[in-house]
Amino acid sequence: MIIAPDDSIAFFEQLRELSDRHWAGSSLDQDIFGFQVQPGTTWNPGLSAAELKAFEGAVGFTFPAPLRHFYAVMNGLDKPGVNIYGSSGHAPAYTPVFYTFPNDMNRIQNLLQWIYSANNITAGRLRAEGISRIFPICGHRFMLVDVPGNPVLSMYETDIIYWTDNISKLIATHIFPELAGKPAFKPTPVPSGIKYWLTP
Repeated sequence: MIIAPDDSIAFFEQLRELSDRHWAGSSLDQDIFGFQVQPGTTWNPGLSAAELKAFEGAVGFTFPAPLRHFYAVMNGLDKPGVNIYGSSGHAPAYTPVFYTFPNDMNRIQNLLQWIYSANNITAGRLRAEGISRIFPICGHRFMLVDVPGNPVLSMYETDIIYWTDNISKLIATHIFPELAGKPAFKPTPVPSGIKYWLTP
């Protein structure tokens, strides 16, 4: 039984072990449109203290503890996700499921700029108005860097909604959707004080 999703090193270590074991015996759902984790995928080794410092330098801010814990245990996957387009005959497409350092730095920066541009906002304005910085974890799910607990928003251009209250819940339910129905993994109510970008 997986332990509580508390963003701890112990949680991520257990999640890594369980998911590696799960993917070792998985198969692709032939009817799905969208990116799936390929069978036999494993997590890459976590980052060293020096690598984490370099990652923070590349992004431009010190990571909150949950993000440091996540990347200290695992640094993305050893295979990209694959979209087989529901076995429709289209050539498969590939993209990272979880972002790695340094391989996906351009992708991370482009995702951040995509959200900034879509919302007509700059990093300087974020600071001036007290709106949290963001960091992409997987797909278009972004951690709020400067909000206590570091909840997660789904952000697709100007379509921004609260998703869940920490990255442990995000990652675990992304890999094991059945966990979403368990009380410990359900999102808590939207925390007070979150500024949804241009919302007062």
